[in-house]
Amino acid sequence: MPNNPHQQPSLLRREIALALAVKIILLTGLWFLIFRWQDRPAAKPDIAVHFALPIAPTAVPFSSQPTQESRHDR
Repeated sequence: MPNNPHQQPSLLRREIALALAVKIILLTGLWFLIFRWQDRPAAKPDIAVHFALPIAPTAVPFSSQPTQESRHDR
């Protein structure tokens, strides 16, 4: 079977597109390694502290006695 000359340019375009896509992915990874790695803390962060709920102020003391509702009709 003879090679069709019209298939070669499309194959070359695909290879060039794939090479450019790989290059973009590698450059993005390199960017993250160089610029984002510098912001990392020296010690491993404590995940429990990160997700801990803030302590709510307890201005009203809690009582174990039930409160009595007023006797007016609703």
